[in-house]
Amino acid sequence: MQRIVAQNPNSYHFHLPLPDGGALVGASPELMIRKQGRQFSSCPLAGSAPRHRDPQRDQASGDSLMHSAKDRHEHKLVTDAMRATLQPRSRLLSVPETPSLLTTATLWHLATQIQGDVLDDRENALSLACLLHPTPALSGFPHQRAQALIQRLEPFERQLFGGIVGWCDDQGNGEWGRHHSLRYGEWPAGAAVCGRRHRSGLTT
Repeated sequence: MQRIVAQNPNSYHFHLPLPDGGALVGASPELMIRKQGRQFSSCPLAGSAPRHRDPQRDQASGDSLMHSAKDRHEHKLVTDAMRATLQPRSRLLSVPETPSLLTTATLWHLATQIQGDVLDDRENALSLACLLHPTPALSGFPHQRAQALIQRLEPFERQLFGGIVGWCDDQGNGEWGRHHSLRYGEWPAGAAVCGRRHRSGLTT
């Protein structure tokens, strides 16, 4: 866990024990929802490109991602879906039309900073996170058609390959990150087994 935190200092870190003795351990740069009082914010990521040690190659990779029609289209599917979910529940909602670039140690990401105020005081961070999850980046788009294709084409259960992890207090405030390609670990009889599960959403 210390290595994950050191390698991903600006991410959302988690260690979530599971009932069977295993645990989900990892880090995600993606904010699904943060709510404080009536105000909320979100920063969905969709579209990524590798970082490079050489500064010129690294900048070129980021510039290429920003101008990629494919990645910009897929990112817009995510932000449009989130806007459609949040708009009826918001007094004010700001969703920029153009994404920005967010960097981690290994990747460039297309990111959009979403902000708003809830219409209903009874809304809480977890209820909003559950409405937004899964986004098209995780489950495919359109959602129902993509889910039907996944059920028909995939010969295995996805299990805990992606989801939301976070917290919520009794005032409805909280913070939830979205995690895909989840790292997991199990400790049977003193042994440690680690691996990864990868996302495989569809766009139809």
